[in-house]
Amino acid sequence: MEQKSNIVLISDFGRSGQGWLSYMLCYILNAQFVEPYNFLNGKTYSASKDVISLTSGNLPGREKTKYNLVVKTHNYPSAEFNLTDKVIFLVRDPRDVAVSMHNLHLIQEKSVSWNHPRAKLFLTYYKIFSIGDYLRTIKDWAKHYKIWKNVIACQVRYEDLLNDPKKTLVGILNYLEVQANEKIIQEAINEFSFEKITGRKRGEEDKKNPEFRKGISGDHKNKFSKFDMTVINSLFKSVIKKSGYEINR
Repeated sequence: MEQKSNIVLISDFGRSGQGWLSYMLCYILNAQFVEPYNFLNGKTYSASKDVISLTSGNLPGREKTKYNLVVKTHNYPSAEFNLTDKVIFLVRDPRDVAVSMHNLHLIQEKSVSWNHPRAKLFLTYYKIFSIGDYLRTIKDWAKHYKIWKNVIACQVRYEDLLNDPKKTLVGILNYLEVQANEKIIQEAINEFSFEKITGRKRGEEDKKNPEFRKGISGDHKNKFSKFDMTVINSLFKSVIKKSGYEINR
């Protein structure tokens, strides 16, 4: 099967701004967003009608590009990978991923009925033994990273997207061989800013909502104890450095 270049595939481990990047690219490319996990369950990918409208691939007064779909995945690549030759591999500091994932787990466990015999046990475990949750996430992240980095792709760091979204998006568009329109790029950045989507300032957290948690980088420095940091460095220092992140002491 020939590779199809009308699909953009965005891969990340999770908790790395994949939805944010996908939304902006859909707006810029006038392409439809496909969230396969919700799609298979018959659920919309956003509660916001505005987000769905702006990522439907049918923007009024806008020309189509050669890309009609932006698809996300957290899965490992297939041994017979042939869906598309345009892949964006989104990477975030695994320590920040671990913090965000831990927060998600706490929210999920709180949503379990307290009549469930294991609910209180799970919640207590996640609160007291957060280091175990952090280590499991970083271990899984490292496996995901090592596999995907061997796929020919445009690697993008969440931190770069956060610090200079315009420059990062222009780089992605160059990879996709799409002429950058600065006006449309800026519109995408504005439409899907953290403040506009959440109604919160960047850094403010809604502890009941796991999506678009804080919109910052380096939050692990606020969450990890010295013990957490020592254990994580002893086990994962090599892969953290190889992925381009500094080691904290």
